[in-house]
Amino acid sequence: MKGFSLVELMIALAIVGVVSSIAYPSYQGYIQDTYHGQAQADVKSCGMALERFYSNGFTYQGGEARCTLWSPSSGTQAARQYTLAVTPIPLDQTYTIKATPVSGSCDGKCYTFSSDGTETVD
Repeated sequence: MKGFSLVELMIALAIVGVVSSIAYPSYQGYIQDTYHGQAQADVKSCGMALERFYSNGFTYQGGEARCTLWSPSSGTQAARQYTLAVTPIPLDQTYTIKATPVSGSCDGKCYTFSSDGTETVD
């Protein structure tokens, strides 16, 4: 007789289940780290757009229209993982850009970039 017994198939299925239960959370963590890195890149890209805007009119006021206010910026707003917020400080001399996750809390996943080059992760 050729083939597999039911016991052999159940053992193989159990092995696949154990391996997938270990691999899937690790994969999800990797995906979240990738989204966080993309949010940092999008925040810096927005900062560069604000600096270009400032060089034309010597004000940051209204410059947030040059930024895509979600990340990943290459995707649609419905598929966003992070929301970007641009806060101009009075007198239009500085700005702060903050990326916060759409779902969940910060827990080391929020990223802030200021016009003076200060970066914080909180």
